[in-house]
Amino acid sequence: MTPQQPFGTVVSSIGVNLRRYPSTDSVILGTLNKDAQVGLKSKVHAQDIDGNSIWYLLRDQAAWVAARHVDNTGQVPLSKDADGAG
Repeated sequence: MTPQQPFGTVVSSIGVNLRRYPSTDSVILGTLNKDAQVGLKSKVHAQDIDGNSIWYLLRDQAAWVAARHVDNTGQVPLSKDADGAG
């Protein structure tokens, strides 16, 4: 079942790590496999991953994914801080 927009689809062949904060230095909370679809709550500009500094906060859990590895569908609101609140 496709999530409500905005949502993202993992495009990396090895999947993507879910992080506590938008950084590869942050704790890994889990992973999403290629083609997994997840709801996106907001985005921030943070650590650059291969030329892309956007990270998405998932809608249904407090976890971040690097946009470099996710194609988004729909408009994802920009947040001013890494907790996704503003």
